[in-house]
Amino acid sequence: MNLSRIHWLAALFVLALFVSPIASAQDKARQGAEAAQAELIAASNAYRASLARVLELQQQAEVRAAEAVEKRKALLALGAIAKREVEEAEQTRAAAEAKMNETRRQIEETEQLMAEINAEEPEQPITPTSAPPRSVRATGALFRYVGASHWALSDAGKVEAFFRLKFGKPLPVSALGQTETHNRLGFDHRAALDVAVHPDSAEGQALMNYLRGEGISFIAIRARIPGSATGAHIHIGLPSKRTVLL
Repeated sequence: MNLSRIHWLAALFVLALFVSPIASAQDKARQGAEAAQAELIAASNAYRASLARVLELQQQAEVRAAEAVEKRKALLALGAIAKREVEEAEQTRAAAEAKMNETRRQIEETEQLMAEINAEEPEQPITPTSAPPRSVRATGALFRYVGASHWALSDAGKVEAFFRLKFGKPLPVSALGQTETHNRLGFDHRAALDVAVHPDSAEGQALMNYLRGEGISFIAIRARIPGSATGAHIHIGLPSKRTVLL
C-alpha cells in the first residue's frame, strides 16, 4: 500500500470520527423534536376534547335556561309572577350563552394552535432567528414571512384600521396576545395576534399583502383540523415559543 493511499484512508477515518457524532446528534435532535410535537398534539387534542365536553354541558344548561324564560313569560301573562322574575330568567339565559361563546372561542384558539403545530416540520422548527429579514418560507400548509419591521402588540390598531377601511368591518381577531389556551398549552403568545381569515380568501390575501408591504412578520396557516371548520388563520408577529414542557 503506497503512502498516498495510507494518507487518504487516514483522512477518511478522521472525518468519520467527526461526522458520525454530528449525524447522531442531528438524528437525536430531530427525534426529540418529533416526540415533542407528538406530545403537544396529543395534549392539544385532549384539551380540545375537554372543551367540547364542557360546551355540551353548557348547551344543555342554555336550553334549560331558555325554557325557563318561556315558562316565566307565560306565568307573567297570567299575572302569576312579577316582571322581575322574567328578567332574572333572561339574565340567567344570557349568562349561559356567554359561557358557551367563551368556550367556543377557546376551542377555536386551540384548533388554530393545533393547525400551526400540525403544519410545522419537526426537523425545521420555526424560531425568531431561523430566517433573515424579508425572507419567505412556504410549505403546502404554511407560509411564513419574516419582515424587517419591529412588531409590537400595540401596532394591532393599524392592522385593524387597514382591514376596516378595506372591508368595512372589524378585523376578526381570534387571539390578541396571551390567552388561557396558550397558558394551558405552554406557548408564549404575548406579542402575537391571530386573525380568523383563511389565507387563500380575498380578505386573507389582502391582509398578507398589507403585512408584507409594512414589513410585518406573519405566519399563514392553510391547514384545517380534521372534523373541524376552523384552524386556518393568519398569525401576526413572530412565532409563539414553547414556554413549558407538558
